[in-house]
Amino acid sequence: MRRRAMTLIELMVVVFIVALTFGLVIPALSTSHCGPGMRWAQCANNIRNLALAAADYSTVHGVFPASTTAWPGRESNHSWTAAIFQDLDRADLYNAYNFDVPNYDPANSTVFGARLPSMICPDSYYLDPPSAALPILRSDGSAYPAGSSFAPGSYAANWGGGRLPGFGDDFAATRGNYRGVMIPPGVPTPRGVTSQIRPKDVVDGLATTILIGEKRDSQGWAVGGYAGSEFDAAPSPLMPDRPDIRTVIAGSFHPGGVNFAFADGSVRYISGSIDRKVEYALLTRDGGEAVSRDDY
Repeated sequence: MRRRAMTLIELMVVVFIVALTFGLVIPALSTSHCGPGMRWAQCANNIRNLALAAADYSTVHGVFPASTTAWPGRESNHSWTAAIFQDLDRADLYNAYNFDVPNYDPANSTVFGARLPSMICPDSYYLDPPSAALPILRSDGSAYPAGSSFAPGSYAANWGGGRLPGFGDDFAATRGNYRGVMIPPGVPTPRGVTSQIRPKDVVDGLATTILIGEKRDSQGWAVGGYAGSEFDAAPSPLMPDRPDIRTVIAGSFHPGGVNFAFADGSVRYISGSIDRKVEYALLTRDGGEAVSRDDY
């Protein structure tokens, strides 16, 4: 029996299926097998875009975004990343997000569960998938509801303080807390009640004050506070990798250093061996230290 030839329509369907398959498979392969230089470059580009979006936010609102909306007595705990969606040209996510309910409310689940490439450093998540072992905590130390699960994030705000005993307490003792650029408002401190920071409040200079840093691990880009949207100061920006501190302080899987974005939108790769005084100076917006770009 003679075999029927393939019709033009059938051929077009086959070509479409093959093209669709390549379109889905090739990007995944290129992402998973791209070299460390390409992953580093993508990570630096991500953090630069976030810094520029935060700067755009400050132009519109007159202040930088709050690192988190949480403070004692308030549990909304929204992160700065949610606040800048419009500045990242993601009005769809901004409009779908309800800031009037807690960040973990089911009403926000379609947003806080969105895995966003712009929030993820390829190096961190290629070399070491994030941990979900630690409980997600509110600002008062209580745990989030059981089952709360957020899409990952690799970038955190410099709130300019340290909470972690043995690590951040040195910065807190010598510089105080809430000395960064994106800080939670409404917190009583020895320097007064905190409020969102204006560009002119960064008196040490936008180009020499850190705005955002990388994290090895984070409990989610939508998680406000120390384990998510903020990073604590530590004696070095690249501390030894330990599961109990990796969600709290800055860090990376790049060799020897960490990407940081500054308040002017620039990005610098800072060595883990930076002098501690210089590092602390870069984390404070108004410390009065004279820092040259040749120092880091």
